[in-house]
Amino acid sequence: MIHSDKCQELSLPSPKGFDTQYSYVLSCIVAGHNINTRLCRYIGIHNLHSIIPKLKKKKIPFTLAHGRVQCPFTQQTPPHPVDIAYMTQEQRQQYSSNKKPA
Repeated sequence: MIHSDKCQELSLPSPKGFDTQYSYVLSCIVAGHNINTRLCRYIGIHNLHSIIPKLKKKKIPFTLAHGRVQCPFTQQTPPHPVDIAYMTQEQRQQYSSNKKPA
């Protein structure tokens, strides 16, 4: 379950009632947000490492980086790097142009 109150607290879009963890991560990175492992755990997505291969398999253009980020639980920056997924402006444009019209 994705916690909408915590999403709003972090200035992320509110999850829709039909959003899965995969679709929510995708909608966040398409909207220009950086999503990382610690942030995902805070909002209720405990398996970003499992969502990333699905994005790759579906050939979604995005960037995967590893780095140190602040933990929303403790407000500290632990020394261990985590996954950081995001889309550049060019990747968002490519995704929009490749998306099939409904």
